[in-house]
Amino acid sequence: MDKWEMKVYNAVSVLVVIVGIIGLSWVLYGLYEEHFGKEKPVVMTQEEATDAKAVERKAAVSPAESRIISREIERSADTSPVVTYYVQAPTLEKAATETAKAIETQSPAIPPAAAKKSDRTIVTTDDKLNKVDVYKISLRKAHKLKAGMTYINDKSYLSAGYQAGRWEGLAHFDGNGFQGATVMYTLKEW
Repeated sequence: MDKWEMKVYNAVSVLVVIVGIIGLSWVLYGLYEEHFGKEKPVVMTQEEATDAKAVERKAAVSPAESRIISREIERSADTSPVVTYYVQAPTLEKAATETAKAIETQSPAIPPAAAKKSDRTIVTTDDKLNKVDVYKISLRKAHKLKAGMTYINDKSYLSAGYQAGRWEGLAHFDGNGFQGATVMYTLKEW
């Protein structure tokens, strides 16, 4: 095999591995969505929604996520809503429950902004203003699988990686197998 044929063979091998990783990722994502994809809105009072411990307990999230959620709900209290939606109910609690059920069943009666998919949905009752608020929360994903190419000194390598929080590890492969690794730490995020 001459040099050119070897490069083509290596490129095709790398491409097959990348396509395999992408296919496996799609399958795993489909299984994840099938099992965890159904969103269950959580109903709580406005006071509970701004208390990190209550959010952690009721929304079944980690302490770090509960602090983020309660802080964002507190910050958004002064902003005007994206959409307003009216529901007839005898009490605020009943209105919140009906709204949560409508979101869960993807009812066409609710606005698209309230039906939009998110990591967490929190429906709160506000007795002072006599209203129900819906918060759509997208949490930062802590685990990431990565795939790509590295090109060093006229040689290409398939790179496969995993990121957990701020740490990231990459493994580099070519036609001859594993060639090296990289470990990185994220110093700043914005």
